[in-house]
Amino acid sequence: MGNLRQDLLFAVRMLVKNPMFTAAAVVTLALGIGLNAAVFSAVHALLFRPLPEVRNDAELVQLYRTWPGDMVYGSNSIPHYQDLRDRVDAFDGEVAAWTFTPMSLSADGRSERALGMMVSANYFGVLGSAPFLGRGFLPEEAVDPGAHRVLVLGHSFWQSRFGADPSMVGRTVTLNGQSWTVVGVAREGFRGAMPIVDPPLYAPLMMQGELMPGWNLIEARDSNWMNVVARLAPGVTVEQARQNLDAFILQMREELPDHYEDSGINLVPQRKAGIHPMFRNAQVGMSAVIMLVVAFLLLIACINVANLFLARAGERRKEMAIRLSLGAKRGRIISQLLTESLIFSLIAGGAGLTLAYWAVGIANSLRLPIDYHGDFGLTLDRTALMFTLGLSVFTGILFGLAPALQASRPEVVSALKGEITQEPGSKNRLINTLVVAQMALSILLLISSGLFLRGLQAATTVDKGFESNNLLLASVDPGLQGYDRDRAETFYRELEAGLRVLPGVQAVGFGRSVPLSLSSSDRGVSIPGYEPVANEGMSISYNVVTPGYFEAMGIPTLAGRAFSDLDGADGAPVLVVNQKFADRFWPGENAVGKIVRTAGEEREVIGVVKTGKYRSLGEGPLDYMYLAQAQEWNFPMTAHVRTTGEPGSLALLLRREVERLDPSMPVADLRTMNSQLGVALFPARLGGATLGIFGILGMILAAIGIYSVMAYSVSQRLREIGIRMALGADQSRVVGMVIRKGMVLVAVGVVLGLSAALGASQLMSGMIYGVSALDPVTFFGVPGSLCLVALLATYLPARRAAAVDPMNTLRAE
Repeated sequence: MGNLRQDLLFAVRMLVKNPMFTAAAVVTLALGIGLNAAVFSAVHALLFRPLPEVRNDAELVQLYRTWPGDMVYGSNSIPHYQDLRDRVDAFDGEVAAWTFTPMSLSADGRSERALGMMVSANYFGVLGSAPFLGRGFLPEEAVDPGAHRVLVLGHSFWQSRFGADPSMVGRTVTLNGQSWTVVGVAREGFRGAMPIVDPPLYAPLMMQGELMPGWNLIEARDSNWMNVVARLAPGVTVEQARQNLDAFILQMREELPDHYEDSGINLVPQRKAGIHPMFRNAQVGMSAVIMLVVAFLLLIACINVANLFLARAGERRKEMAIRLSLGAKRGRIISQLLTESLIFSLIAGGAGLTLAYWAVGIANSLRLPIDYHGDFGLTLDRTALMFTLGLSVFTGILFGLAPALQASRPEVVSALKGEITQEPGSKNRLINTLVVAQMALSILLLISSGLFLRGLQAATTVDKGFESNNLLLASVDPGLQGYDRDRAETFYRELEAGLRVLPGVQAVGFGRSVPLSLSSSDRGVSIPGYEPVANEGMSISYNVVTPGYFEAMGIPTLAGRAFSDLDGADGAPVLVVNQKFADRFWPGENAVGKIVRTAGEEREVIGVVKTGKYRSLGEGPLDYMYLAQAQEWNFPMTAHVRTTGEPGSLALLLRREVERLDPSMPVADLRTMNSQLGVALFPARLGGATLGIFGILGMILAAIGIYSVMAYSVSQRLREIGIRMALGADQSRVVGMVIRKGMVLVAVGVVLGLSAALGASQLMSGMIYGVSALDPVTFFGVPGSLCLVALLATYLPARRAAAVDPMNTLRAE
C-alpha cells in the first residue's frame, strides 16, 4: 500500500513537472476516450438499453404478421390483435396494440397538429407503467367504439404545451373538432415501445373512427396497420410462445382460411427489436462500423502517446539507471511507470467524459425534418460511465506497458555517465513498428470514411424518378376537423385553385404519401392471364393522387396519359403504373389498356410513368401503382406545389391560403422536397459526417505521430548529423536522409493499411450505396493525401536537422 501511495505521489509530481508533455498526452487520449464513450452511449441506448419507465422489458415481445415474399414484419388488424389477446395462452391476455396517428388539437385558443398514439386500453398496463398524474385507460374503454373521448398526455408535451399544470387532469380539450377529457399524464421518460419518439397524446383504440374520420377499421380483419406488443406469462419462454402462436395460426386457418391461408406470425423479443426489427441489421452493421472506427482512432491515439512516453524514456535513462544501481527491482520500476500511465489515462478519461457529454448533447439536439416529438434519449448513464472507466484503465495499460518495459532496462553504465548514445536497436524497432501500425490504422480508418462519404455523394445524385428542386410540400387533413367527404373535396378543390394563382406557382397536385417518407402503403393485385410463382409477392406499393400530381412532381409519362378530371368517382376505374410494374406483368407489350384487379375493382391501366425511388434512395427498382383520389377517397393529402423559384418563399402564402379557407385548419410538415430528402439521407449523412470527422481526426493524429517520432529521431541523431555535415554533407542530403527514413515507414504502413482496407471494404459493401467497394478515387486518393501529410510532417524535423551547426554539435558532445 505504501508503494502504491509513493507511486501515485511521484506520478503527480511528474505530471506537474512536465506540463506541456502532460497536456499533449492527456488531450490526445481524451479525444480517443471521449469519442468512444459517446459512441458507446449511442449504441447502447439505441440497441441494448431497456425501455425507460417500462417494467421488465425482457418479458416483452413484438408480434408481426408474415406473408409470402419478403413480408416478415407486417402489421396487425384490430380483430387479429383481439384474437391474440383473447386466445393465446402464452400471454395470458397481456397483449397491447398501438400505432401513430395525426391528431388536430385545439386548446387555450391555439390549434396544432400532433403525431399522437392510438393505443389499446391495456397499453399502459401491459408495459407496466402507471401514469404520473390521474389514470390510464379503463377496461370499459376497450369496448363500445366511439363512446369514450378520453386522453392521456405525454409528460414532455404536458410540460411544454400546458406548463406542467396539474389541473389539466379532468379538463377538456378539442381534438379533431370534438371535446375530449384529459384523464392522466404519462410518467416522465415513458415512451412506450418506440424509445426514440415521445408521443404528445395517447387516445383509446376504440376511438379509431373519431381519430381517423372516414375509416372504419375496428372490424376490418384485412386492414393491417397496428403494432402489437405482448408480455410473456409467468414461466413461459420465448420458444414456448412461438409454439403457442403456431398452434393459434393453425386454428385461424381452419376457421378463416381466406384471411390466414398464407399468413404467419413472427415473434421478436423486445430487446432484439431495436428501433424496429426491419432496421435491426442495418443498425447493428452501422453501429459496428462506427465502434470499430472510434476504436481505431483510440488505438492511433494510444500509439501517439506510447511514442511520447518512449521519447521521454530517453530523457529519463539516467534516473532509471540510478534506481537500478541502488538495488531497485525492474518490476518495481515497471509498476511505477505503469502507475504514471494510468494516472494519465484516468485524467484523460475524465476530460473525455466532458467531450462525450458535449457530443451526446449535440446528438440529442438532432431533429429529423418531420413533425414529431422526441429525441434519441442518449445519456451518459451508469453503464456508459463504467465503460469509460474500464476503457481508461485499459488504455493506460495499452500505451504504458511497452514504454515501461523499455525504460526499465537502460544501458546502466553509459546512462550513469550521462552519455547520449545511439538508441538500442530493439527500441528503434519498437518505435518504427508503432509508426507503421499508426499509418496502417490511419489508412484503414480514412478509406472506410472515404467509402461512406463517396456513397453519400452518390446517393444525393441518384436518379429519383422525379424532380426534387423547386417543390414545396404541405399536409392538410380536413378529416381531423370533422369534415365529411363532400366538404373535404370542396376544401381541396378550393385550396388547389387558390394555390395555382399564387405568384411563381407552375403546378399543384395532391398525394396521400410523399416519396422517401416513413409511410408506405401496399395492396394485393391480380393480373388476368398472369400466374404468380410459389411465394411470389403480389402486394404492390401505391399512392393515391389527384390529376395535377405527376406534373407537380416532374414525373414523366412514358405511355398513355396521366389522371384527369374525367377520372372521377362516376368514371370507369383506372390505374397508372410505373415502368417496372409494366415490365414485370406485360414484358414487351403495351401496358396501356391492360386490366389490374386491385382495391376491390377491375381497373384499366391508362398510363405508364417513369420508375422512381419510393421508400429509400438505395432501393432497387420497385413495382408501383397510382390510384385516382376521386375513385379511392383518402385523406389526409399532401399538397405538392411546383414553383419557378425558391419554394420556401411561398410557405407563408400557402399558410394564408389555408387560413382563408379555414382559420382552424392546421398545416403540418410544411417543407421543401429537398428537405424531405434529408429524412431519407439522414442516416447516411449522420454516418458520413461522423466518419468524416473521425477520418480527419485520424489523419491529424497520424501526422502528429510521424512528426513527433521524426523529431525525436533527429534529436537522438544530432551528433551523427553534425559529423556528416562536418565531412561535407550539404543540407539537401541531410533533409533527404531524414525524409527517406520517415517515408519508408509511411510506405510500409500504407501497404499494410491498404491490404486491411481491401478486406474491410468487402464487409462494408452492403452498407454503401452507388459506389464500388473498391472505389478507385478512395483507394488512390486517401493514401495519396496521407502521404502528402506525412511528407510535410517529416519535412519539418528534416529542416531542423539541416539547420544544425556541426561545430556546436560536436563541441556539445
